[in-house]
Amino acid sequence: MHDLLEKYRDEFFRCMKCGGCQAVCPTYIETRDESMVARGRLVLSESVIEGKLGLTDGLKERLSSCLSCMACSESCPTGVDVVKLLTAVRSRIVEERGLDPLSSVILRWILKDEMALLSAAKLMALCARIYNSLPSDGLFGKLIPFTRGGTKRVIPPFGRRHLRRGLPEVIKADNPVLRVAFYTGCMTDLVYQDIGRAVISVLKKGNVEVILPKGQICCGAPAYYIGDRKTAIELAKRNIEIFKTLKIDAIINCCATCGAMLKEIYPLLIDSKDSKLISDKTVDIQKFIADRFEIFKPPLTPPFIKGGQGGFRVTYHDPCHLRRGQNIISPPREILKNIPWIEYIEMEDADRCCGGGGTFSLKYYDLSMSIGKYKADKIKKSRADVIATACPSCQMQIGDILNRAGIKAEVVHIVQLLDKY
Repeated sequence: MHDLLEKYRDEFFRCMKCGGCQAVCPTYIETRDESMVARGRLVLSESVIEGKLGLTDGLKERLSSCLSCMACSESCPTGVDVVKLLTAVRSRIVEERGLDPLSSVILRWILKDEMALLSAAKLMALCARIYNSLPSDGLFGKLIPFTRGGTKRVIPPFGRRHLRRGLPEVIKADNPVLRVAFYTGCMTDLVYQDIGRAVISVLKKGNVEVILPKGQICCGAPAYYIGDRKTAIELAKRNIEIFKTLKIDAIINCCATCGAMLKEIYPLLIDSKDSKLISDKTVDIQKFIADRFEIFKPPLTPPFIKGGQGGFRVTYHDPCHLRRGQNIISPPREILKNIPWIEYIEMEDADRCCGGGGTFSLKYYDLSMSIGKYKADKIKKSRADVIATACPSCQMQIGDILNRAGIKAEVVHIVQLLDKY
């Protein structure tokens, strides 16, 4: 693992310290702390490489507070892949200092075992029901977590079993034109199961045969971004072994982060023909549909709109790991613009990070909400009835920030629009 920092040494020092990242970094915009922007974090990392700085708690805090939104890399004049470099330093920290007990249990036990993950999801479902039943003011408002100003966090319902457990492994189509495997990912499999059902439904309507491979497991993103490279590699290898033998046209996913892992990060973690094969076959559901829109195009007037009236305004939020992680920008917009019964509204700064960042919003909730407020303001300005996105994590975050801002709008995955109506 030490070799990673040496391997990337030249890339670390390619940063010109120009400060261009300041204008786009969500954490810096809110804190104005130089150590909370790419330039500052890279300076600290370079000091580690040169032996001038140890792996201190302060360093760990500065690196873990990065959202991994990649806005800095997108704006960098020298093309520095900041997230890759900071993740390499996090890996060094984990290698030498280890994980905290909770992260160790989650990453090295629960995520690796399907039954353990399901048990954890059931426990979370119970905790969510209790949390949602408690009052948000008075004593409880002071004691229960993620409660600010009398408003609790919005927690989505967890499934009582895996989505895949209630479905056959092969979902046949009447006259299949394509055959795909569906990588569900943890959030779709256990939390936003309606998204998974919508993906399957839309694919089936388009005469696409869908395989739900048994044994697929967490993509490894939580481990990778926290710096537990060993666990991320293990999870990647297990998924690669499952998908590499399938006779399929594509590996479909509906989570921006999962898709970025399979497509972009797996080849970084494992240099092999099999990892490249998985990368080449992985495609986000939006791109898959947009490339074949004639197959999936919805009817001109759905049953619930009589006489062509009753449409609604929809805007779109770009998930960071879809736009910058996979360079998928126009396909979601093409789909929305071609759904006849909606009015598509382009949101200002649609690509600005919502502040979710996976576990970021758990560890840095107040900062996450401050970042999210900007997104909520832009959504309010759009006057949209529905916010469409392409990432369950973003969906969770946006639902929370809208509730906190008192904005009445529905947050959905794009594929749900295609399926529901």
